[in-house]
Amino acid sequence: MRIESVTAHAFGPLHDRTLPLAAGLTVVSGVNESAKSSWHAAIRAALCGEPSSRYRPWQGESWRVSAIVSLDSGEVVAVDRDLDDDTCPDIARHVGLDRTSFAATACVDQAQLLSVLDAADGLQDHLRRAAATAGTDGTVEQALLRLNAPVDALHNARNRLREAETDLAAARREHQRYLELSTQARSAAAARARLAVQSHTLTLEALTTRAARLAELQERFGDKPPSGLAAQEELTHVVNRALAAWRAAPTPRVLTGPSAATLEGELEAIPDFPVGETAIDDDLRVVANAYETAAAVAAAHNERRPSPATTAEPAVLRGLATRLDPASGSRLTTASIDVDNARQYQDEAAANAARAQVEADVAAARVQEIAMPNPFLRNALLALSCLTSLVGLLLFLVHQEMAAAGVLVAALVAGVGGALARGNAPQREAAVAFAADRAAAANQARSLLFVADRTLAEAEGQRAVALEAVRVHDEAAATCASLGIPPDRETLWRLANRAAWEAEHADLLCEVARTEKAVRVELAARGKVDNAMSVPDLLIDYETDCKVRARQALMAAQRPLLAQALQDRLLAEATVAEATAAHDRALTLLREAVTAIGGSGERPEDLLRAIAEWQRGWDRMLREAEEERNAWAELQVLLADGTLDDLEAKLSAAQTHHAALQADALRYAACGPVDPSLAASCDSLTAAVAELARVLPSVAESEEAVQAAADELAEVTAEVEAIGLASRYLTAAREKVHSTIAPALEETLRSWLPLVTDGRYVDAAVDPVSLTVRVCAASESWHQASRLSLGTAEQVYLLLRVALAQHLATEACPLLLDDVTVQADDARTRAVLDLLLRLSEDRQIVLFAQEAAVVEWAEERLGERDVLHQLTPVAA
Repeated sequence: MRIESVTAHAFGPLHDRTLPLAAGLTVVSGVNESAKSSWHAAIRAALCGEPSSRYRPWQGESWRVSAIVSLDSGEVVAVDRDLDDDTCPDIARHVGLDRTSFAATACVDQAQLLSVLDAADGLQDHLRRAAATAGTDGTVEQALLRLNAPVDALHNARNRLREAETDLAAARREHQRYLELSTQARSAAAARARLAVQSHTLTLEALTTRAARLAELQERFGDKPPSGLAAQEELTHVVNRALAAWRAAPTPRVLTGPSAATLEGELEAIPDFPVGETAIDDDLRVVANAYETAAAVAAAHNERRPSPATTAEPAVLRGLATRLDPASGSRLTTASIDVDNARQYQDEAAANAARAQVEADVAAARVQEIAMPNPFLRNALLALSCLTSLVGLLLFLVHQEMAAAGVLVAALVAGVGGALARGNAPQREAAVAFAADRAAAANQARSLLFVADRTLAEAEGQRAVALEAVRVHDEAAATCASLGIPPDRETLWRLANRAAWEAEHADLLCEVARTEKAVRVELAARGKVDNAMSVPDLLIDYETDCKVRARQALMAAQRPLLAQALQDRLLAEATVAEATAAHDRALTLLREAVTAIGGSGERPEDLLRAIAEWQRGWDRMLREAEEERNAWAELQVLLADGTLDDLEAKLSAAQTHHAALQADALRYAACGPVDPSLAASCDSLTAAVAELARVLPSVAESEEAVQAAADELAEVTAEVEAIGLASRYLTAAREKVHSTIAPALEETLRSWLPLVTDGRYVDAAVDPVSLTVRVCAASESWHQASRLSLGTAEQVYLLLRVALAQHLATEACPLLLDDVTVQADDARTRAVLDLLLRLSEDRQIVLFAQEAAVVEWAEERLGERDVLHQLTPVAA
């Protein structure tokens, strides 16, 4: 959509004044009281109506604006809006918006910017309002706040149900506890009876085993003790002492590695610990890194030295860089090709139109050549044929056959004459239809010729624009050649900024000198002074000294380890000597023992074999004698508690008591397996079961209370669920809007933000939940957009409004901007204006501004699709 012009017939201070608007960027400038804001409001009122009452006419009663609007479909809409009785349609609907959404996105005035900049979270609130309700004062959040569920009633109902369920659970737990205690009491009684049987069974088995063992031993020994074993006690002692000494003697080990003498020589060859630093100090490393960084930055900056040298003024160089357009030649070639194609298309359309017109003229002439039939004669003959036919039928009815035949023949002749009277009517109708078809084809051919003429005119206009661009580029290139500089935009900009480069390079050289001095001071503090050497050579020399001292310190650090190794070696050699002496003494004792038992041998294995053979025979006799002594001692112990007759009497009484215990345990046979530990709590469990049966609560009454509380909770819950469903629908609608708008805003901000902030902010993020806008600086630090400077917040807000208009509109929507650069500095003002100029390539933008910098920029940058209007103060 494009606004061709707006006429303020009576609007604020404006009376019968017209403002034409360009297809691209229209800049409207003027001092205070020149009606800039009034024109801004008049354009919005012409499109959507509903202006503020502050813009009522200063004179007269009529309040009226009009506008001419061209749509993308080619339709031209004329709007004449009486603001006191507004019945005109909403023009914003042609781009998929309405008057409120158009005001919330595409129309930005001073009051909106000031409210965003004054409020703490103005940016986020305005963005959320524009996204959620198209700029109105109500939001989904406010609707959600008004949906108050009966929380207290629901809480009380839940508490009553919880209390009733708690009482029911307690009653059921008491009944369950009663049943469990009853079961436990019976299991405890069973466990006690069974445990008594098991305990007495062990006693009965012990008595039976003791009686059998006593009878066996009395039958084995009678009243005589076993005979003893006497032999060679001294010989056994000698053999055992020799074996013990051999087993205790250590086996001498073979030492490996350097000897103690070798270690003493290595210890004497180790140098002393060096004096001085063995690594570069952190303070020196910091200043050295600072020097290297400063030198590298200065060298890199020197590589970007502007060249070649020129005496041209910076303003001249910037103007040349602005006028250079290397792509103008290709655009001219393309435009020429388009003109040739359009001319060829126009020639073909003209030939087709001429041919179609000739065919239409021939067809019209053919229609004129065919005579038109006489309809009166035809109708009269047909009527006469019908009448005579009727008369002939009447004559047949009265039996006048001859007369009737003559009348019928006359009727036939009249009918044939009427039919023939139509003549060439079919031929004429076919000719008329063909002539109409040829006339339509001729009209269509003329329409195509009109389109071809307009296409040719547009192509020739584009070629003229391209020719002018080539001329400007060639003039700029010629000027560059006369100045002796290359016709390159980047080179010209660097030459124009040469003074800034030289100042910056001087600062970098000062930083290099300062860091070099700091490095020399740090090296002098460490005894490294040589003014003839450069700082990098001094650092390399100092680092080499540190490495030499580090190697010497590493060697000196080995002295404690080598000394400890020498002590360990001396101790190991002494241990080996002691083990060898003990081994020799044990071998001597082993040989003496073998000689005493009548054996022989020299090697240790032969000696041990002889002792083992002697011990096998001797050990067997010792085991047999030991068993006899132990059995006799056991018999004496058993007889000490009574005779065999006394033990058999105790066994008979125990068997009788065991039968009684088994009869008592049979009463609990149905209990199944039980835990024996329950026997100790049998009495306490029986008493607990009796007490619990006395105070049991009613389960039926508790269940009735639970049902009543559940019914009440269901009623309250139904109401809460209805309110919750409404809240979920509202929340889902808000999240859907946010989820579609947030990515579109992020993508647009991410591409535009570096341009308008001169690269200070390079990325942006929009929270889909809260629509909070954050921007990322070049240092990769994120900041909330509403907490930035006034100028930056204003620029972010402007980009967001443009992005919303681009996302919500169905076709290119005009943008109406009033003083949107008042808080920006010169650099960002030009960046915003450059961005608006780029955006005006595919949409119409109207910018109202009062700064002189905007006028200068417009005079320098606006093209053929743009226009600059400078307003004068309105008479009071």
